[in-house]
Formats: sequence, structure tokens, C-alpha cells
Amino acid sequence: MTATAPLDTADAPRLSRNREFRLLWIGQALSDFGSSMTFIVLPLVLLAAGYSATVAATIGTASLVVALVTRLPAGYLSDRYDQRTLMLLCDLIRMFAVGAVALYVLLRPVPIALALATVIVSDAALEVFRPAQNKVIRRIVPTEQLGAAMSLNQARAYGADIAAPAAAGLLLSLSPSVPFTVDALTFGASALCVAAAVRSRRPAEAHMSTAAARPDRARFRTEFTAGWRYLIGDRFMRCSAAYFAGLNVTFSALAFALILGVGRLPDGAVMVGTAMSAAAVVGLAGSLLTPLFQRHIPLRTTLASAPALAAALLALAWSSGSTVAFVAGFCALCLLTPVSAATFATIMAVAVPEEIYGRVSTTSSLLAQILQPLGPLAAGLLLARFSLPTTAALFAGTLAVLAAVPLVLPDSPAQDRSSS
Repeated sequence: MTATAPLDTADAPRLSRNREFRLLWIGQALSDFGSSMTFIVLPLVLLAAGYSATVAATIGTASLVVALVTRLPAGYLSDRYDQRTLMLLCDLIRMFAVGAVALYVLLRPVPIALALATVIVSDAALEVFRPAQNKVIRRIVPTEQLGAAMSLNQARAYGADIAAPAAAGLLLSLSPSVPFTVDALTFGASALCVAAAVRSRRPAEAHMSTAAARPDRARFRTEFTAGWRYLIGDRFMRCSAAYFAGLNVTFSALAFALILGVGRLPDGAVMVGTAMSAAAVVGLAGSLLTPLFQRHIPLRTTLASAPALAAALLALAWSSGSTVAFVAGFCALCLLTPVSAATFATIMAVAVPEEIYGRVSTTSSLLAQILQPLGPLAAGLLLARFSLPTTAALFAGTLAVLAAVPLVLPDSPAQDRSSS
């Protein structure tokens, strides 16, 4: 199976002048901002309605479960149906779901059943939207600009995480329904951007997609598992997914160790808030630096740099007992992990065949994040038994092992082509 190359034209416009990419970016920046607010506000609204913290926390658990369950079907749908139609449906579904919460909150306390239903529907729609959007970006962005496009998309998410908390607090002070109303409007704006930016497939392509979307039962399993078979057969992709699985669960555990371990210290809440804000800022900086790394830093060095630097700072936290060094280790991961993720996403966008790109990308994402829900539990168990400096030492050792893994990774598909 041969790859269908992404757009690659010498006279292609820069990303800043690429109308389709610009509209998609703006629409998603708005919806990312709205979703980040809802993620913060919904548990607070449930607490204000009299629900316990445990019940409110089920919102986060439901979000993780829905993401894992729907990811593979989402990749299949993005490969089989028109991406413009899928993206529009997802935006409209999320707009009406969040809008229903806004209306309900305006009239009476929101029931937990409605909150869970909104999270399930919205997160399932988000999982379908993402691979469809990735396929569109692959079509509208020239190959040499894919790295910059991936980094700008990551920067968009970090920017939303920086701006959303303050905006959520301000809008929540006006009325509990206002943040949800704003979120619903952002999905409407995103749908308008998609409608203006993305073209449907040509009739011939749409006919082929529709025919392929209705395989007989004997072919369905083969079609559905195409992403798994590609990853199993590609040693670089397979090993990279395993590397990111280890890195992501460690990152998740370290984040919760920071929240739980630093938060129980005197003035810990202020320190945690400052650390999380700093992490979001450096994550944004790392995303913007991605094209520079891709041009000048070898892939293995890029992948090894994040855990290596974090391991060194956490070792310092262990030896000195410095809380600042512990926070710095977490921020180091936030700075350089986006570079590694965007670089891997760029390689995948160039190397994976167009007709299975959605399934391969979602399968890889599932494998990379499948252990992540274990991170908070691991952090709690470590801090229940060890001090924060000792926990830092254990994280330093784990990250040092992860830093060595990229040194033995096979060459990427892009490297294979350039050498042949």
C-alpha cells in the first residue's frame, strides 16, 4: 500500500496566508477555549448544586473512559466518510449538548445525569472531530509546513489552557450559565469556520468513500483493524508508541505528585497554582519552538531531551530537597514533550498512507495514552509511602530510563526515504 503524499507545491502560501488552515485554527482556538472553561466550571456547578466531590470527580473519569472507548471507531469513521460532514456534525452536536446545559443551569440546578450525558456526547464528538481535522490539515498544508502546522495546533491548546481559568472565574461570577453559553457559541463559530474552510471530497472520491464505508461483514474486521496492523508491521511506529505510553503515564503521575505533594505543604495551593500556570506557559513556548527543533535537532535527541532534562532536575530535587527543582522538572517535561509529540505527528502525517491515516493516528494515540489513567493512582501510592524528595528520586530514575529508549529506536520512515 503506497502513501498518498500531502500537498507539496513550490508556490504554496505560508501558513499565515493559508486561508483554509487559518480558518480551521481560529475555529478550533475558540472551541478549545470554550471547552477548557467547561472542564473547569462543570464540576464547580455540580458542587454548588450539593453534589459531593466524589460525584463531581466522575466527570473527569467519564471523560477519560469515553476518549479511550471512542478513539478507534473515530479513526475508522474519519477514513470512511467525508471529513467536512463529520466535523460539522461534531461541532453542532457539541453546540446543542452544551447549550442544553446552559439553559438548564439558568433555570435550576443541573442533575448529574445531564452533566454525564453532556460529557459523554461532547467527548465522543471531539474524538471523531480530531482525526477528521488531521486528515484535512494533511490535505491543505504542504509537506514542508506540516511541522509548523502541528506546533501551532499544540500552541492553540496551551493558549486556551492559559486563558480559560481566569475567564471561567469571571464568567462564573456573572451567572453559572454564562460559561456554558459562551462554550456553545464557540462551537457554532467553529462550525462556521469549518463550513467556510473545508471542501467536501470530489464526487468520485465521495463515491469511493461511501462504497468503502459499507464493507460486508467479512471485510469489516479487516478494515477496522487496519491501524493496528500498520503499527504492528512498522517497527518505528510501534516502538515510538510504546515510548510515548511510558512517557505519558510518567507525566501524568508527576503532575499529580506535584499537586498532592506540593499542595500539602504550607502555602502549597499557591505554589501548585503558580506551577501549573508556569507549566502551561512553557508548554506554549515548547510548541512554538517545535519547527526550530525539527530543522536543527536530530529526532533521537529531541525524543531523549525531555525525560533527560526532567530526570536531572528531579535528581536535584531529591538531593537538595528543593520544591522549586521538583516544579522545574515538571516544567521541563511541559517544555519539551510537545516538541517530541509534534515531531512524531509530523512524521506520521508524511509517512502513513492517506486511506488509513485516520485509523493509524487514533490507534497510535490510544496506545500512547492507554496507561495514562494509572498516573494519578501511582502518584497517590508513592506519596502515601515515601516523602516528596524520595518520590522525586523514583521519578528521576524512571525518566532516565525513558531518556535512553530513543537512542535505540529504529530509523523513522522519513529517514529511510531520505537515505534511499
